[in-house]
Amino acid sequence: MRNQLVSSSKTQAGSIEIANITKGFQRRGGAFHQVLGEISCTVADGEFVTIIGPSGSGKSTLLKIIAGLETPDQGGVYLAGQPVTAPSRRLGVVFQQHVLLPWLTAKQNVLFALEANGTSARTAEERNELAEYWLEQVQLLDAQDLKPGQLSGGMQQRVGIARAFALESDVLLLDEPLGALDALTRHDLQQQLVYLSEHESRTFILVTHSVDEALLLSDRVLVLSAGPAAVIQQELHIPFARPRDRQTLEQSPEYLELRRHLLDALTRGTQEQKMGMQPIADGRK
Repeated sequence: MRNQLVSSSKTQAGSIEIANITKGFQRRGGAFHQVLGEISCTVADGEFVTIIGPSGSGKSTLLKIIAGLETPDQGGVYLAGQPVTAPSRRLGVVFQQHVLLPWLTAKQNVLFALEANGTSARTAEERNELAEYWLEQVQLLDAQDLKPGQLSGGMQQRVGIARAFALESDVLLLDEPLGALDALTRHDLQQQLVYLSEHESRTFILVTHSVDEALLLSDRVLVLSAGPAAVIQQELHIPFARPRDRQTLEQSPEYLELRRHLLDALTRGTQEQKMGMQPIADGRK
């Protein structure tokens, strides 16, 4: 029954179109800072796309615009052809900080999101089963009755991931969700994201600083240039078949070559930022 609950819910396409958006902010003192230059790209329904770039290149700003949490200065974002003008249950977001309610248990945090959403036709029993299903998927069913203060950082982030999946969003937007975790916990959660992304018919857009994370998880990587006025300087298609085995992947010559390529692109962007150079021309394939 759990599989029926999860698989039958997705009726909306998760394709994203980003059309000619720009974004800047007024700084204190009156100076205007152009964070994003003109950016256009598409993300296919069911695709896993990662956005990487130097610090300050506007990765999180771009993700917030896609989520409807920020308004672009020009251009627009479209979900399945419909403009995104505000946050929506169809666009799930997982931030670096888990944002859990400390007085609720892990399960209650997931249920609260389902009940606060207000659009689900599910019964209380179905919502309860859905919350338990996703906690089980992130290996937290045994900790469902613990409050955030009783959970490790990695466990708290798993609750946040379970909550986002339980909302049955068409698109999952991940803003460095593993960035604050220790290396071992991050490795474990990366493996869980690989599994979930390969078994769920969802669209994923991830922001990360980790080249290895991008190569492990993604179908495609978008590299932002250094700011200000960052643009997409490269688009890299990841050729590895799924399901992916991490050990085999990381030992392949093609993986090592792609890793060097991405690191070179990031290093070049950081050097340009320090030297005050203009970002390189769009090199998308």
